[in-house]
Amino acid sequence: MLSFGLLCALCLLTLSSLSNMTYATKTTAVPPFNLSSPAGTDIWRKPPSHNVMTAPTSPSPLPLYELKSFQRARLTFALPPANQLRQYDQAGLLLHFTKPGLEEGKDKWIKTGVEFYYGKPYLSTVGCDAWADWSVVPLTPFASNESRPTATVEARRERDQLGKSLWVYQIISDEQGKEVERRPLREVNWVFADEDGWNVGIGGYVCRPTTEGGEGLLEAEFEEGVLVEVLDYETKA
Repeated sequence: MLSFGLLCALCLLTLSSLSNMTYATKTTAVPPFNLSSPAGTDIWRKPPSHNVMTAPTSPSPLPLYELKSFQRARLTFALPPANQLRQYDQAGLLLHFTKPGLEEGKDKWIKTGVEFYYGKPYLSTVGCDAWADWSVVPLTPFASNESRPTATVEARRERDQLGKSLWVYQIISDEQGKEVERRPLREVNWVFADEDGWNVGIGGYVCRPTTEGGEGLLEAEFEEGVLVEVLDYETKA
């Protein structure tokens, strides 16, 4: 019969082996799609009480992935020519964090894409833990307001010597579609602070927050669909 001390040692060894186990990844691809939104839609949360998530998404409902398995998500999209856009028109990638039994208003989300702001298209990223915060950088390359604002964005799990986080990038490709540059837009540190029980819904979104200018639809083209990479627990790396 094994001694208590030996049993404890074997348990610790097993746990250590499981924690150090690495898995291969698998990629899910959502086919290309177009998505339109009426005026008056948004994804935004601002104190003391404003909390809106009415933007159309695709797929709908968003497919859920276990947050612990999430590695990255990427999409490419284009808005109409900039001279047809209005203030706050936007489209891009949405990550919606939920868990069973979560109290209303305690969900979290990140959206990143292109937003039209005071006459120009910007790369826009909003992270919402308790409340939303917003950052913008000029969209480059961008020819003129007669052209269509377009971008490829990616959100991915990363780790450095200080810990783990989610990084958001703009992906620059050459004429052959080969990635040549990864421009950092935002590091979000709260995403993986508590992963137990959390899921992430992933897809494209489009919204037109203002009704000034009429009730016309805003349509975005997601020409490469959505790519999502997660751990494959059935395949060891």
